[in-house]
Amino acid sequence: VVSRVFIAYLFLCFVARVRNEPSIPFKMTVWIQLFVLGFFGFCIHNYLMFAALEHTEAGKGAIINGAIPAIVMILNFLFYRQKITLLSLLGVILSFCGVVLVVTEGRIYNLLNLNINKGEFMFLIAIIGWSLYSIVARPLLEEYRPIWVTAYSCLTGGILMLPLLGLNVESALDLLSEPFVILILLIQGVLTMGLGFLWYYEGIKSIGPVNASMYLNLIPIFGVFLALITIGEVPSLPVVAGGVAVISGVLMTNLKKL
Repeated sequence: VVSRVFIAYLFLCFVARVRNEPSIPFKMTVWIQLFVLGFFGFCIHNYLMFAALEHTEAGKGAIINGAIPAIVMILNFLFYRQKITLLSLLGVILSFCGVVLVVTEGRIYNLLNLNINKGEFMFLIAIIGWSLYSIVARPLLEEYRPIWVTAYSCLTGGILMLPLLGLNVESALDLLSEPFVILILLIQGVLTMGLGFLWYYEGIKSIGPVNASMYLNLIPIFGVFLALITIGEVPSLPVVAGGVAVISGVLMTNLKKL
């Protein structure tokens, strides 16, 4: 995670310089906000999400991630008194139900036996971190360019996680000795964290945190679609219905407010 964060930072700085984007001035209050973003977005969300996968299934994590838009909506109201429209609320609920259908393949009754263990608890903390990462950035995005806010949040997140890297120096050096691993880290750092986080913040600035977070629910849908076109795995009827529900929910939240 630390390697990808610093790769993303260097990539975003390069793009920002090429585009002549005005940088963020050094102000203590601004950098405190950036460190808060780095803490919630990377130390809490990114680190805990990957750590949680060691203790639970990715499918359960996908369901828990489906709650992010609802948490963002609540935090947006608490922090900024942003009105919650009926259409947005229904869209969030519909999209979450769609995620549940996709991940459980229609066997929703299995959720009744879902005991919260260490992995699920870590995912819950991780999505709260991502929700705060989405909300706390709002004042910065209103004043500065998303590319620099993203870049510096990557930098601060990486700095805060350096002590964790120190606990696993030998493992990190072993991984970095493999050319294929370095290639994967470069691709993930540029695409997943660099462009992914940048476009997410640009989305927040353009359509707001609630509407932008709704698109996260499309991740399981893309997973199903890629499985279909790459390995010919045909989705079941509940999965298709769930996909329709997710996409419909996303569209509902992005319609004009009531």
